[in-house]
Amino acid sequence: MVDYVIKTNQLSKIYSKNKVVDSVNMHVERGKIYGLLGKNGAGKTTTMCMLLNLTYPSSGEIFLFGKNPEKHSDEIYSKIGSIIETPGFYENLTAYENLKIISKIRGDFDPYTINSVLKMVNLDGHHSKQFKDFSLGMKQRLGIAAAIMHSPELLILDEPINGLDPFGIKEIRDLLKRLSREFGITILIDTDFITYSK
Repeated sequence: MVDYVIKTNQLSKIYSKNKVVDSVNMHVERGKIYGLLGKNGAGKTTTMCMLLNLTYPSSGEIFLFGKNPEKHSDEIYSKIGSIIETPGFYENLTAYENLKIISKIRGDFDPYTINSVLKMVNLDGHHSKQFKDFSLGMKQRLGIAAAIMHSPELLILDEPINGLDPFGIKEIRDLLKRLSREFGITILIDTDFITYSK
């Protein structure tokens, strides 16, 4: 039996009279990388927001890890890491300092974990550099570091390669492939054109 981490049934969203997501049936298998492909305004981000309970569906069903998120929200969302639109961090703080604040808010501060995820996303060599001086690729990688600090089973990433140059795109692509391959993380990304083959 196939293990679906994400499953939707006729998922739809209407704003006023405008249907921005129309009857989406999605089946995302555990440990795989899936992309939501489409032009701007196609409803990709809105779909992700519905999966993350940031906006409510107008109709249809969502199952995450085989369960209804309305009935099992704490259990389900603790297993998910996400970036929706541009990652937000304190401009005058370093990567470590930003992640320290996030982890303290979550109540799971651990210096070893922070250093481990910074190494994983190739930011461990920028101890004194402030976020305001990061390149776009570095900002995206710090966003991913924040999303994986609590060892999620599912990552939902909204345009993680948007605006990056070819080298930055390759860095993010290789990182996501590694997270899937080595750690078994299921990844759903919103993108225009890039593919992630195993």
